[in-house]
Amino acid sequence: MSHEVNNQSPTDAGRGHLLSNILVFSLLFGMFLLSMYVLSWSDGTNVWPFGVCLVLAFLAFFIPQGILGRADTGFNLAEGNRTDKKETSAKVDS
Repeated sequence: MSHEVNNQSPTDAGRGHLLSNILVFSLLFGMFLLSMYVLSWSDGTNVWPFGVCLVLAFLAFFIPQGILGRADTGFNLAEGNRTDKKETSAKVDS
Protein backbone atom coordinates (compact mmCIF):
# COMPACT_ATOMS: atom_id res chain seq x y z
CA MET A 1 0.00 0.00 0.00
CA SER A 2 1.67 3.23 -1.05
CA HIS A 3 0.58 6.64 0.04
CA GLU A 4 1.28 9.64 -2.09
CA VAL A 5 1.99 12.74 -0.10
CA ASN A 6 0.68 16.00 -1.47
CA ASN A 7 3.50 18.47 -0.75
CA GLN A 8 1.69 21.47 -2.16
CA SER A 9 1.70 24.33 0.27
CA PRO A 10 -0.91 27.03 -0.06
CA THR A 11 1.21 29.64 -1.84
CA ASP A 12 -1.71 32.04 -2.15
CA ALA A 13 -2.61 32.09 1.55
CA GLY A 14 -3.49 35.64 2.48
CA ARG A 15 -3.11 36.95 -1.05
CA GLY A 16 -5.66 39.60 -1.91
CA HIS A 17 -6.49 40.33 1.73
CA LEU A 18 -3.87 42.98 2.50
CA LEU A 19 -6.28 45.66 3.68
CA SER A 20 -8.27 43.33 5.92
CA ASN A 21 -5.05 41.79 7.30
CA ILE A 22 -3.67 45.24 8.15
CA LEU A 23 -6.98 46.28 9.72
CA VAL A 24 -7.27 43.15 11.88
CA PHE A 25 -3.63 43.37 12.92
CA SER A 26 -4.00 47.05 13.84
CA LEU A 27 -7.14 46.46 15.90
CA LEU A 28 -5.76 43.48 17.79
CA PHE A 29 -2.33 45.05 18.37
CA GLY A 30 -4.08 48.21 19.57
CA MET A 31 -6.13 46.07 21.96
CA PHE A 32 -2.92 44.53 23.30
CA LEU A 33 -1.27 47.93 23.74
CA LEU A 34 -4.41 49.21 25.49
CA SER A 35 -4.20 46.28 27.90
CA MET A 36 -0.66 47.37 28.82
CA TYR A 37 -1.70 51.03 29.16
CA VAL A 38 -4.52 50.16 31.54
CA LEU A 39 -1.90 48.92 34.01
CA SER A 40 -0.66 52.51 34.41
CA TRP A 41 -3.94 53.32 36.21
CA SER A 42 -3.16 50.83 38.96
CA ASP A 43 -2.09 52.17 42.33
CA GLY A 44 -1.90 48.80 44.06
CA THR A 45 -5.17 49.14 45.96
CA ASN A 46 -7.65 48.25 43.22
CA VAL A 47 -7.79 45.20 41.01
CA TRP A 48 -9.87 46.37 38.05
CA PRO A 49 -6.87 47.50 35.92
CA PHE A 50 -5.38 44.02 36.23
CA GLY A 51 -8.69 42.39 35.33
CA VAL A 52 -9.14 44.64 32.29
CA CYS A 53 -5.53 43.97 31.24
CA LEU A 54 -6.05 40.23 31.55
CA VAL A 55 -9.27 40.25 29.51
CA LEU A 56 -7.92 42.51 26.74
CA ALA A 57 -4.63 40.63 26.44
CA PHE A 58 -6.46 37.29 26.35
CA LEU A 59 -8.77 38.50 23.58
CA ALA A 60 -5.87 40.00 21.62
CA PHE A 61 -4.23 36.56 21.51
CA PHE A 62 -7.32 34.31 21.43
CA ILE A 63 -9.14 35.99 18.53
CA PRO A 64 -6.36 35.50 15.95
CA GLN A 65 -5.30 32.07 17.15
CA GLY A 66 -8.61 30.48 18.05
CA ILE A 67 -11.11 32.17 15.78
CA LEU A 68 -9.31 33.70 12.80
CA GLY A 69 -6.55 31.08 12.69
CA ARG A 70 -8.97 28.18 12.10
CA ALA A 71 -7.48 26.26 15.01
CA ASP A 72 -9.99 23.44 14.58
CA THR A 73 -8.60 22.50 11.15
CA GLY A 74 -4.92 23.14 11.89
CA PHE A 75 -4.02 19.44 11.71
CA ASN A 76 -5.50 19.05 8.23
CA LEU A 77 -3.89 22.24 6.96
CA ALA A 78 -0.50 21.16 8.31
CA GLU A 79 -0.88 17.93 6.34
CA GLY A 80 -1.58 19.93 3.19
CA ASN A 81 -5.27 19.03 3.05
CA ARG A 82 -7.39 22.07 2.26
CA THR A 83 -10.96 21.69 3.41
CA ASP A 84 -13.82 23.87 4.54
CA LYS A 85 -15.12 21.16 6.86
CA LYS A 86 -15.04 22.20 10.51
CA GLU A 87 -14.11 19.57 13.06
CA THR A 88 -15.24 19.44 16.65
CA SER A 89 -11.98 18.27 18.20
CA ALA A 90 -8.30 17.98 17.33
CA LYS A 91 -7.18 14.73 15.82
CA VAL A 92 -4.22 13.35 17.70
CA ASP A 93 -2.97 10.01 16.49
CA SER A 94 -0.41 8.03 18.41
